[in-house]
Amino acid sequence: MPNRLIKESICTSEKINELSDFNFRLWVNLITYVDDFGRGDARPAIIKGRCFPLRERVTLKDILTGLNVLADTGCILLYTVGGESYLCFPNWDKHQTVRNKKSKYPGPNEADSKMNTIASNCKQLQANVPVIQSNPIQSESESESNPNAVKARFERFWAAYPRKQDKQRAKKEFEALKPDEDLLKTMLTAIERWKTTDQWTEDGGKYIPHPGTWLHNKRWEDEPPKANAKSSGKGKTVIAQQYEQRSYAGMQETPEEMMARLVGANAS
Repeated sequence: MPNRLIKESICTSEKINELSDFNFRLWVNLITYVDDFGRGDARPAIIKGRCFPLRERVTLKDILTGLNVLADTGCILLYTVGGESYLCFPNWDKHQTVRNKKSKYPGPNEADSKMNTIASNCKQLQANVPVIQSNPIQSESESESNPNAVKARFERFWAAYPRKQDKQRAKKEFEALKPDEDLLKTMLTAIERWKTTDQWTEDGGKYIPHPGTWLHNKRWEDEPPKANAKSSGKGKTVIAQQYEQRSYAGMQETPEEMMARLVGANAS
């Protein structure tokens, strides 16, 4: 495998950092796998033998799924020529040294069929490239409608949601919404805010709605109440509780005065 350059911009690339650990490793390994023109054989068995020869736990299915995810995010392009599957990196020559005069593999311009161009979503590899719909291992070009992308986003939602009940219904509701990355982030932010409320913390989370109901009613759009605003005084300091009790009784005393009085009483 030839040596390749990986730019430091991947450290701050949102798209690259959204990849799972395995998909990131696959992406990096593919950079060393492809030829001088950024092209390579896209058959999972070939990629496994070249990129993961010592990792027995990596399956062909893992690689197939990873290729689809990388294609969805625009990190690579998948296409077919003469019924054979290939991959390439968009805008490769702007980031790597091309030494050979001829590629080992046909390029996307020779693909069996083409659709309109789309912009690569990887900030390191921005370019306009054709989307090849005939490729048998490529999913839909839009990540929000791609089954693999939606499935991955649902798992992130499920991991964050505190009530693990009726997963199948929640999955159906989620798939009906087909949330993109921005909407998912909005959901996850809302979940974290709701986790701090009385409704979701009382009685061990007894009143947390089922995840399917939460999704169906679009509860991420609701404004959650202030966190732990209980009137019972539970969780408050003794000073705070006594101050509230004396205030209710009409006794005027600041918290500082009460603290001084209690300290004095303990000292005597």
